[in-house]
This record gives sequence, C-alpha cells and structure tokens, in this order.
Amino acid sequence: MTKILIVGLGKIGFYHFVSLFNSKNNFQLDCVEISEKKIDKLNKYIKKSKNKKKVKILKSLNMIDKDYDFLIHCTTADVRFKTLKKILEISKIRYGILEKNLTGNLDELKKFKTIQKKFEKCWVNTFRHESPLWKKLKEKIKINNVKLIEFRGVEGLACNAIHNLDLLASWKKKLPLSVEVTNLQRWYKSKRKGFFDFFGEIKILFPDRLCLLIRSYEGDNDWKCNIYEKNKKWTLVEPKGYFFSKNEKIEAEFELQSVMTNRIVNKIIKDGNCELPELGWSIKYYTILLKTLLKNWNIYFETSVKRISIT
Repeated sequence: MTKILIVGLGKIGFYHFVSLFNSKNNFQLDCVEISEKKIDKLNKYIKKSKNKKKVKILKSLNMIDKDYDFLIHCTTADVRFKTLKKILEISKIRYGILEKNLTGNLDELKKFKTIQKKFEKCWVNTFRHESPLWKKLKEKIKINNVKLIEFRGVEGLACNAIHNLDLLASWKKKLPLSVEVTNLQRWYKSKRKGFFDFFGEIKILFPDRLCLLIRSYEGDNDWKCNIYEKNKKWTLVEPKGYFFSKNEKIEAEFELQSVMTNRIVNKIIKDGNCELPELGWSIKYYTILLKTLLKNWNIYFETSVKRISIT
C-alpha cells in the first residue's frame, strides 16, 4: 500500500484527492483540513462513491503518521513553509509535490532549499510539462526557432505567471535574464480571501532574447497562447485541447488535475521521477519573479513590505 498525505483540501487539493481516490492503485489517503465546509464536501463525495479506498480525514497536523510515501501540499502560500516545516518535524516522507506559489517572501523562499533535503525528491506542481497537449506542442516546435511567446487572457498574473515562466525556463533549461511588470492597470483583491492579484503585463527576456509576454486585462477571459517562430505563428487553445498554424491543426488531450495527479504519482512510484520541475530549480526562477512582484507592489502602494499576499 502506498501512503499519501494531502494537506489542504481547497479547489486544487480536492482535485488531487479525486484523482488519487479514483485510482485503481492501492492507496491510503490521509487528508488534513480544518475547514468544516471542505470536510463536509469531501465526505459527501466519498459517500456517493462505491470506492472502498482507505481515507482518513484529520483536523490537525499533529494527527499525521510518522511516515508517508508521498506528500501533496496544497495550503495557501502564506502558511506553506510553516506547515511544511511542521509536517517534516513529525513525519518522514519520501516524495513531495508542492503547489505554487511557494511563498510571498524572499527570505522564506531561501529556507525552502533546506526543505528539499528532507525528501528523496520534491517537485513543484507547475504542470504543463506533464500535459499531453504541451508535450505534443514541444515535439512540434523547436524552441530555439521561437522569438516570442504570448499568453493572453490569463486569470491572475501574480498567481499564475509562474506556470508560464516555468514552461519556458524548463523548456529552454535557462533562467530568464529579466522580468518586469509593464502596462500595470491595478492590483485588486483576488477571489481567494486575503490575497491580491493585478491586471497588466509581465515581460520576461531570456539570454538569447526570446521574449515571453503574459497578459491579463480586466474583461479579457479569452485564453490563448501565441507562439511566433521565424516564419510561422502557432496558436494554442489549452481549454479546448488543440493548437494550430495557418495550414495545420493538431489536437491532444488537455488533462485536468483530477486525472493527471494519479498518473504522475504512478510514474514516480515506477521510475522515481516525473517531468514536474524539481524544487531547487523552481526556486531559482521564482526568486527572479518574486523580486519583481515585490518591487511593483511597493511602488504601487508606496510601501516597503517584504511579503506580499499572493498564492
């Protein structure tokens, strides 16, 4: 039996649970959550299912076992390091998958390097390298021929820019040369209580001058990714599972997290590895992004804070 600890049963944590709960594998799922509303949702889901998988719902980290094969950590960024540290003081865990963003504080981000040593391997769930759709795109396009990649209609730049930065940094195996916020419209309270995001653009340059533009404007929810090769433009429509050029259309599955997690965990069980970015690598490029977000926050609000509330 593979023992898996899931901490945090919000939207993404619940998707991880659904994927693993519906797996054909013999998993024991221990779930830590303090919200009665989220626990009630989980219990209702379990009762509707005919699945007999072993599930424990725990209301405190003090109730977790002393060892697990996997940790899937899905708290909000403001408590991620604190809860992760406590978990590893109680339990020995072989593999970890952490949700982004790791933190909103640069000093705390440095401390995650010590966390990595506690695991045999630990990854950050910026998922596109595991997506069948993006894998097919990367097989079709030679990244060295690409000069510009543009994401439009992104919901939540501060929250989700890391997905796009990771895609390029890990695809190219290079850190960005610069990250800057351009055409800032405004910071706003996000849907998740206590957190913020902003409308505008993030411009990222790589050493070979490849430019990554991530755009989020109020009222623009038409998600697209445009990829400009030297003599060709590709457009990827992720939610619909295809990408196309002027003369060609290619379809592939856009796999949801509620499906993907089980496949990733099984790959790690079999091979000891997966295509998510390892924690140490993710820290390197997230540091560059977080410095820019902190600087922009402090200019916009005329403050000098060292932590921003993003998740």
